Amino acid sequence: MSNSSKAQHLLQQVQLRLTIRKIVQRTFLVTLILAAVYLTFMLVGRLTGYFPDWFTPFSVLMVPVVGLLIAVLLPGRPEQSQAAHAIDENQGTHDLYLTLLSVKTSQSEYKPLVTMKAEELAGKIDAGTVAPFQWEKSWLWTAGAMAVLFAGAFFVPTLDPFGKVAEAKQEEQQKRLIEETAKQTEKRKAILAEKEIEAENSEAVEKALEALKSDFGKMKSGDRKANLARLNKHQKEIGEKFRKLNSGELKSLNDKMNGQQKLGAIRDQELFRKWKKELQQGSAESMKSEVDKLQEDLERLAKTTDPVERTELERQIQKKMNELSDFASNKVGSKALSAAIERAKQQLEAAKDGKLSKEAMEALKESLEVAQQEMEMLAQSARDMKDLEEALEMISMAKQMNADGKLDGEMFPGEMTLEDYAELYAQMMGDGMGQGEGEGEGEGTGGQGFGEGGEVEEDDSIGTEFIDEKSKAAIQKGRILLSMKTKGLSDSGDITDADYKRIVGELQQSLDDVIEQEQIPPGYLEGIKKYFDTLEKSEK
Repeated sequence: MSNSSKAQHLLQQVQLRLTIRKIVQRTFLVTLILAAVYLTFMLVGRLTGYFPDWFTPFSVLMVPVVGLLIAVLLPGRPEQSQAAHAIDENQGTHDLYLTLLSVKTSQSEYKPLVTMKAEELAGKIDAGTVAPFQWEKSWLWTAGAMAVLFAGAFFVPTLDPFGKVAEAKQEEQQKRLIEETAKQTEKRKAILAEKEIEAENSEAVEKALEALKSDFGKMKSGDRKANLARLNKHQKEIGEKFRKLNSGELKSLNDKMNGQQKLGAIRDQELFRKWKKELQQGSAESMKSEVDKLQEDLERLAKTTDPVERTELERQIQKKMNELSDFASNKVGSKALSAAIERAKQQLEAAKDGKLSKEAMEALKESLEVAQQEMEMLAQSARDMKDLEEALEMISMAKQMNADGKLDGEMFPGEMTLEDYAELYAQMMGDGMGQGEGEGEGEGTGGQGFGEGGEVEEDDSIGTEFIDEKSKAAIQKGRILLSMKTKGLSDSGDITDADYKRIVGELQQSLDDVIEQEQIPPGYLEGIKKYFDTLEKSEK
C-alpha cells in the first residue's frame, strides 16, 4: 500500500486526532489532580504560616502548565491499529481497515480486493467524525478548579500560629538590610580610595602651607608693601580653609567635654577624653586600635558555640559599638564616621539567631574598615586645622615684623618647617621688645626711659569747652560708635543688680553666635568663655 493512498492518509489523520484527544484528556485529569494537591498545600501553608509565600497567582498558572508537560511525557500513544479499529467501529466496515493493515505485508489472494475497497471508502470518511474532540465537560471542570485556586491565592488569609511568617519577614528584612548597607559601604570606600589619607596633611592644605613657606623666603625688608600683599593673600587663602574646617565636622572637636556624667559612664568619659585629645593632636590610633579589638571579638563570636560565651561577646561588642557611635555623633560630630559605625551596628543586628552569617560578617568587616578610614580622614583634618591655625599666627607675627621693617627672607634658611618659622619669629619679636633709643632712668614726663612715678601738675585755670555729662541710658548690645581705653578703676555708676545680671545674661547668650561668626581659633575660645563666666560671679 502506497504512502500516498487515501486509506493510509485517513489512518494517519485518525491516529493524530486520537493522540491529541488522549493528551488533552490526560492534561485535564492531571490538572485536576494537581489542583487538588495545590489547594491542600495552600491551605496548610497559609493557615500554619510555614510556607505562605509559595502560593501566588503566578504559581496557580503553573498548575495547568505542569499538567500538560506530564500528559505529554506519559507513555501510551495510540497505535495505527487503534485508528483502524476506530474507523471500522464508527463506519461499520466490519474490520476492513484492520484487515488492510494485516494484509499490507502479506501476499494474500484477496489483498487487492481489500485495498481497493478501503481506498474507495477512504474518500468518503471524515477523520473528525471518527475521532471527534468533545471537551466541554473537561474544560468546565478544569476552569472551575483553576477559579478556586485563584480565589484561594487572593483571599485565603495567612495565619501565623507558630511565628513562622514573622520569622520569614524578619529574615528577608535582614537580608535586604545587609545588601543595602553593603552597597553604601562600597560607595563610601570608593570615595575614600580617591583621597590621600596617608599624608600628614591633605593635598590642598599642604599646597597652601608650602606656598606660604616659599613666600617667606622672598620677603625683603625694604619692600614692606609687597611683603604685606603676599601675607594678606596667604592669610585670606589659609583663613578660608581654616574656617571651612572649623565650621564643618571639626566644629565640635575643640568644644569642652560635658562635665555631667551618667551613672556608670565614668569610663566612657575618660575614654572619650583620651580619643578627643588624640584627635586634637591629629592622631586616631587609639580609636583604630579599639576597632581592631572589635574585629577580633567578632571573629571569636563567629567561631564560638558556647551560649554563655556568645552572650558575653555580644554584650561586649554592642557596648563598644555604642561607645564609638556616641563619640562620633555627640563628641566629635562627624557625620561620615557616624554613618559608617551605624551601618556596622545595623549589620550586627541583622545577624540571624545571634549567629553571624557569612554575608553579614563580610559586610560588617567592610564597614569597620571604612570606619577606620574615616577616623584617619578625621585625624588628617585635625592636623590640617592645627597647622592652618599655626600658619595664621605666623602670618600675624610676620606682619608685625614687616611693620617694624625687620622681615627679611634672607634670614630664613631654605629647609624650615612651620614650627621652625614660628620659633624664629617669636624669638625675634621677643628680642625686639623694650629695646630702642634713649633707654635709661628718666624723670617722669621727661625723655624716654623709666620714670619715677608721681602725678603731673595740672593747671585748672586754663579754659576749655569740655562739658561734664553722663548718659542715663542702660548699657545694652548694639553698634559701638566710639570707644576709649584708659588704665585704672572705673567710676561707680547707677546700674542696679538686676540690670547687671540682665546685661551679662544677654552677652552670654550671644557669645556662641559671635564666636561662630568671627571664626575665632580654638585656642582662644576657652579664655573668652571663662571671662564671661567670671562676670556672672562678680559682685555688683
